[in-house]
Amino acid sequence: MNPVRAFTRSFLLGSLALGLMGTGGQAAGWEQGQHMPAGRAYAAGAALGNDLYVVGGATTAGPVSATEIYDMKEDLWRAAPALPVGLQQFGLVSLSGRLYAAGGFAAAGRNGEGGGPSAALYVFDPAVGVWMDASPMPQARVGVRLAAIGERIYALGGRGESAAGVYVYDPSSDEWSKASSPMPAPRSGAAVIAMGGLIYVIGGQNGGVPTARVDIYDPAKGAWRAGPALPAARSGLAVALADGAIHVAGGEDIKAQKTFADHYVLDPAAGAWRKLAPLPTPRHDAVAGAGAGRFYVIGGGAGAGVYAVFTASDQVEYSSTK
Repeated sequence: MNPVRAFTRSFLLGSLALGLMGTGGQAAGWEQGQHMPAGRAYAAGAALGNDLYVVGGATTAGPVSATEIYDMKEDLWRAAPALPVGLQQFGLVSLSGRLYAAGGFAAAGRNGEGGGPSAALYVFDPAVGVWMDASPMPQARVGVRLAAIGERIYALGGRGESAAGVYVYDPSSDEWSKASSPMPAPRSGAAVIAMGGLIYVIGGQNGGVPTARVDIYDPAKGAWRAGPALPAARSGLAVALADGAIHVAGGEDIKAQKTFADHYVLDPAAGAWRKLAPLPTPRHDAVAGAGAGRFYVIGGGAGAGVYAVFTASDQVEYSSTK
């Protein structure tokens, strides 16, 4: 590693460690899992059964292509086929036993060409064991998020041309279309998750300013409505669905150069967020998953903004969802 980068990373991690020493009791309700083979920020995650795939991300060397599987039941890691190109800040979702990765910021090579914002779509079928090319999105998006409803995949948010537009992918025809209703508040860094036939877009940021807003999209009606706002403005939240409730954790405020440990849960029936025990390690843009009765938060950046890659975490922390 470049000596300046090495010093910066050591300094930042040391400062964060000192800050955390004064937060006794913060780890209450959380346990430590098996560390990732290598820390990274801006990775994406999606679950197939008890296997949580942690894909891509970034280190000080740039976007990476690594794909690793965390067995949530056994607390074990194993390797999986790498992406065709290094990617960070991209969307990933599982549908019908396959993984779909779209958009993001790509390293040079393959479909990444010279590197930069990507529109590429890759599909991984565990039975085949290789990432395959599919039709790219109509436009490149960095920070895009994916959600699956029925047999369609929805690409929302991010930075790029016409960023308010919602793209819809049909795996059966390998074609993209554009939804009739754009996002009411375009932003990147939002947490996006599907539940009960609806897509929740939670938090995010525009121009570095985080928001607490929650927008809910109903694909069947092509309509948006407001959801319960977060207790605090955040971008880069880790999100997962567990026991019929939406869990979000961590996040950042780029303007304030802060990362957070907060853990909030939304039960749609109650219509309000409640706060649970915070993460032991504050970080943003981590991967989240739920399985075996637990909510997991993996990796991410302990430092806000550009410092994320210098403080890329290998932490695996989980709490009970019961």
